[in-house]
Amino acid sequence: MGKSNSTTAPEMQPLSSSEPLEGIELKAETPEPTADELGRLRDILFGSQSRTLEKRLSDLETGLRFLRQETTDLLQDQIGTLAESTNTQFMETRREFNEKLDKQGIDQSAQLRAAQKDLSERLDRQSVEQSSQLQAVQKQLSDNLEKFAADLMRQLRETHKELSDRLDKQAAEQAERTRSLQSEARQRDDSLRQELLSMAASLENKKASRQDLGQMLMELGLRLRQESEKS
Repeated sequence: MGKSNSTTAPEMQPLSSSEPLEGIELKAETPEPTADELGRLRDILFGSQSRTLEKRLSDLETGLRFLRQETTDLLQDQIGTLAESTNTQFMETRREFNEKLDKQGIDQSAQLRAAQKDLSERLDRQSVEQSSQLQAVQKQLSDNLEKFAADLMRQLRETHKELSDRLDKQAAEQAERTRSLQSEARQRDDSLRQELLSMAASLENKKASRQDLGQMLMELGLRLRQESEKS
């Protein structure tokens, strides 16, 4: 804090109340002092002390301003130093952080390449294994299809032979029935022909009555209907 270089004026000793003031006569009949007289009296009594106090206050204000300026300058210097230090630390921290990020990026890139290589190798192995499995399944399926086709052809041949044998047997039986029916039909025709001839002969000889002739015709009609139903 700055010191004042001014000399302090000697303090005025207060006057004793028993000593008379020079130039002032105390009389009971003295009139009331005016404002100017009071000001002069105050200046006489306290002027030097007031000037000393004002000088001290002025010196204090000057010292306070100087101290405030020094404090402000010191604070600004400290703030500048702190800002510079903080900026340096920030830059260093930022540089370290960037270096760590770069290192992590390199490490992660290497890990990613290794993972990609491992995954590619696994995919290649799985592809080879799946291809082998697919070929095995295709071969098994082809063998099964060939076996199924062979079994189906055998079953078809057996079914065809069985149907052919059945058809041949049915054809033979049908031919036999046809021949039998034809023989029976010839026999019936011969029998009917004989009956008709007998009836014709009877009519020619007039030996049969109309009743007998009607009976014979009815029997002949019944036989023809029965033969027709049988056939």
